[in-house]
Amino acid sequence: MLTLVILALFLPLATSAPGGIGTSADEGCLCHGEKNSDTSLLVTGLPDFFESNTTYNFSIELTSENIPMESGKPVGGFRLLISDGMISFDEEEGLIQPKDGGWTHTESGNTWRMWNFSFTSPLDNSTFVDFTIHVNAVNGNQASSGDEWNGLSIRLPGTQYDGEMLSEQANNFAPTDYAVGMVLLLALSSILIITLRD
Repeated sequence: MLTLVILALFLPLATSAPGGIGTSADEGCLCHGEKNSDTSLLVTGLPDFFESNTTYNFSIELTSENIPMESGKPVGGFRLLISDGMISFDEEEGLIQPKDGGWTHTESGNTWRMWNFSFTSPLDNSTFVDFTIHVNAVNGNQASSGDEWNGLSIRLPGTQYDGEMLSEQANNFAPTDYAVGMVLLLALSSILIITLRD
């Protein structure tokens, strides 16, 4: 038992996901540390307001000041969620795939930092659609270390919507979140020390 505990300490907490990421990234690329403003996320092509049942072409692009692109190597990934409407993309390109109720990169798409989509709006243009997007600039070491991620939430209103028009950065952690994490880490360390003494 003691050997298993010691071996578990040397296992990596997370590995890379070159073939795409599912629900584990719905709240952000948390295995890759904190959000990093040096990784930029740009969404182009979405309108200010959507008409009902209309298709809009848009792109997600990420740039990183700290992690340069190397041709043919893993350089980036994404997770996209929407609250309504439909997403489509060029399946022949082989860069994007649906996964766990959202969309993510494929292994081929992992060698890019820009992905193109089509969004078809809902029939009801008196409502809104929330887009949640997370991007990760990766360094290609097949692990979570040294990568940088960022995220964005966008509320896209219909032309007849008259509610709240808030877009904000997603997943800002409060200091209490980090405090709870530190307490849990100390508790686990204490358990490990007690186990090793016995």
